[in-house]
Amino acid sequence: MNEDRRTTVREEVLREALMFLSDWLERFLLEAPAPLREDLALALHQEGKLLTWRAAGLDGGLLGQGPGGLRVGRWPLLTFLIALALRPEEKPDYAAGAALAVECLVCAIDIFDDLIDDDQTPLLQTIGEARAINVAAALLTLAQRAILAPSASVRPPAAEPPVLLAELQAATLACLAGQQQDLLAEALPFAACSREECLALAAAKAGSLMRLACRLGALAAGASPSLCDQFSRLGELLGIAGQLDNDCHDLHAMLTCPPTLSRPKSDLRRGKKTLPLVLAAASGCSPDALLALQQGSPIPTALSARLAEAITAAWSISLLYRERARLCLQAIEACQPLPPELLHILGL
Repeated sequence: MNEDRRTTVREEVLREALMFLSDWLERFLLEAPAPLREDLALALHQEGKLLTWRAAGLDGGLLGQGPGGLRVGRWPLLTFLIALALRPEEKPDYAAGAALAVECLVCAIDIFDDLIDDDQTPLLQTIGEARAINVAAALLTLAQRAILAPSASVRPPAAEPPVLLAELQAATLACLAGQQQDLLAEALPFAACSREECLALAAAKAGSLMRLACRLGALAAGASPSLCDQFSRLGELLGIAGQLDNDCHDLHAMLTCPPTLSRPKSDLRRGKKTLPLVLAAASGCSPDALLALQQGSPIPTALSARLAEAITAAWSISLLYRERARLCLQAIEACQPLPPELLHILGL
């Protein structure tokens, strides 16, 4: 089978999974209280979210460029496809509930992040901050209900709903604790934060969510404790690598934009302790230079060079975490081969 045909087959499998999950989610939203439904649906139709898959498929296809490129629904698909890969003979409803719990949780966390960072996203511009807070709180509740919804009609393969609920709640608290630590660190100088603290923040925020997405899939399939732990580790490593990569891209984009277009992103304006900036401070960038950077001042050549070096160092650490994830995936596949569509969205 040539590469074009393999891509087509992958996209067909992903399309079927997205259709199943989105239909399930639309039915699930009908059970939400009427005053919330419209705003909930709008939140779950934002860019990259599950309910945008039909529009994404019509506008250039579902798959983005390169491994891991998926334009919509990556979070719930990870959970769903892991469960199906480990237990293909089971009805998919229980796995779908776990997958949509992840989608609702991630959507809620994204809204809270945008509110905290004062990012004027299309959703916030449409419904305003007050309704967005209400919708995010509702999504946290729906994440728990999504796990319970199929349990009346579907016999869980192994892990009962309370087990999945406990994992969901633990990941939610870990992510919120990471966000709180991130906020507290805003008041500190960059030099007061270490590389290890930056990595711990990435693990608490993005790492805990990706860990949950992978672990719930394994639990929903009734995988062995050791295999569940391997998928948990895989997700955590991928989440950390992705967070570091995003932080590097944001700073790199600011350095390469023309001065008139390089208004600092909210993370930089707020003084968030991202790894490349902490590494820049450790390499000798002065507090005054980093403060000027936060305020959008022109970037001197010497500072630009130091920042470029810090970005390279942080990207190297991100790649190290990706390599660890790849080795973890190899260990999983030695016991349980995974389908190509799942390998594609894992991106390794």
